[in-house]
Amino acid sequence: MFQRSLRSTLRRAYNVLAIETSCDDTCVSLIERTLQHAQIIANFKSTLNSVSEGGIIPTKAQEHHQLMLSQLVKKALGCASDRTIDLVCATRGPGMVGSLSTGLSVAKGLALAWNVPLVGVHHMLGHLLVPRMFDEGLQFPFVTLLVSGGHTCLVLSEGLFHHEILCDTMDIAIGDSLDKCGREIGIQGNMIGREMEKLVAGMDDLDNASYRMVLPNPLIKKNIMGFSFAPFITAVKKHLETQNITDANTQMMRNMAFQIQESIFDHLVNRLQNAIKKDPNKFSNVKSFVCSGGVSANYTLRSKLEANLRSNFNRFYYPPLEFCTDNSVMIGWAGIELFESKLFGHLHSDLNILPIRKWSLTEIMNKPGWVWDGRMD
Repeated sequence: MFQRSLRSTLRRAYNVLAIETSCDDTCVSLIERTLQHAQIIANFKSTLNSVSEGGIIPTKAQEHHQLMLSQLVKKALGCASDRTIDLVCATRGPGMVGSLSTGLSVAKGLALAWNVPLVGVHHMLGHLLVPRMFDEGLQFPFVTLLVSGGHTCLVLSEGLFHHEILCDTMDIAIGDSLDKCGREIGIQGNMIGREMEKLVAGMDDLDNASYRMVLPNPLIKKNIMGFSFAPFITAVKKHLETQNITDANTQMMRNMAFQIQESIFDHLVNRLQNAIKKDPNKFSNVKSFVCSGGVSANYTLRSKLEANLRSNFNRFYYPPLEFCTDNSVMIGWAGIELFESKLFGHLHSDLNILPIRKWSLTEIMNKPGWVWDGRMD
């Protein structure tokens, strides 16, 4: 089985269709892989509008994928010209099971119809690896700060299959905290964190000292390897009990947003510094620092990371802005790296794999469904 696609990897190029449906973004990409690089031929994305709901409703996200996915696949294939698809990659987990199932089922059907391999990709591995697609200078080992709406963790990657979580969130993710704090103070939009960044653009201090908030610095007195972002939401709610926020009072909202963003990012940097100080041997041979995930698009965060960690790392890597948030290009690239790992031939997935709601980066290969196929002739 899959002889056509395995032979195709011996040619100068092969083509990958990638699907991402872990949450509320329906994403499809077509990537041409050559010996030198990977070229994005098509990249489409449709995001569920959940502004009126104040958050993502899983059933509506699944309906959105069912409505949009086939359309986006058709559009991507329309850009294929005379290209033959040789590999299908799709997010297997972690994520919302209904959303994952939609994308994975379509991917299975396409792989079966085209008689090509399928790779079920770990969503966070996609975020972690995608900077390597755009910069060949990023080589193992490296440290990655994964910051998104669902995850906040510091990962040491010594190889494609060897990842160690050095520091994880003790409650909620940084993106979730930014969104909820922003929503509390009246910021609206489909991506609250991004709207908050726009709102405070150009600020380097408060406009008025009377707007000062009392915000926490979680874990500062505890020698703990971890992040904690839930206390910021509690503090914002407590502050708002004494305030009257109206649409007309945008200056107050802007000042609160500035303080929330600054405090959350300062906590993140403080915990990173604590992790390095507590276990310096883990970082002794690591010179590259990666920040990836939706929150990594924030320029204030990038500036704080580089200003405070410059003495610890030689180079800092980020995905291009359009590939910081969930996307299928990162799934396609991670699938390519897995497929080409060649430990015992090409690595791919059984067609009977199931979506995985919770899946640690440390257990990528500990789930059933992986297959090495060494039939190269």
